[in-house]
Amino acid sequence: MKILDQVNNVIDRIVRWILIILMLVIPSVMMLQIVIRYVFNFPLSWAEEFVRICFVWVVFMSACAALRRGEVVALDYVIKRLNRNLAFVLTLIGRLSVLVFLSFAIYSSADMTAFVFKRASYTAAMQFPMWIVYLALPVGLFFMFYQMVIGMIHEILDKAKSEI
Repeated sequence: MKILDQVNNVIDRIVRWILIILMLVIPSVMMLQIVIRYVFNFPLSWAEEFVRICFVWVVFMSACAALRRGEVVALDYVIKRLNRNLAFVLTLIGRLSVLVFLSFAIYSSADMTAFVFKRASYTAAMQFPMWIVYLALPVGLFFMFYQMVIGMIHEILDKAKSEI
């Protein structure tokens, strides 16, 4: 379990740094576009496209970070009012359902990314490989899957410790 937690911490640091860098780059490029467009009357052709690509990565990386910290929307009003054993079982069923969904989503998004990679398509303005844009989906979903598995393992171990 210690190794899984260490891997989880590494993933969290990577995701955090990706988010920090992208959240600094996005407004910087947008501000640069505004200045160059209105001061020099020469808009950058690549700025909007670049920001859009960065935003796609921000969405999926922040979903992973939110799941790690338990900041996702949860309807636990009912769960908190049930007895502990029933709440534990219903929580595990919910997590397993999410894992099944994430499994299908990872498979589908990886397939879609491979398809885009084989087509060798590029973005219009920057000529940036489209597969890198599509890669945000399977990477973010895989990180979410890993976070969910680690969370389930911790819940099961905590439940076992509390019963001893």
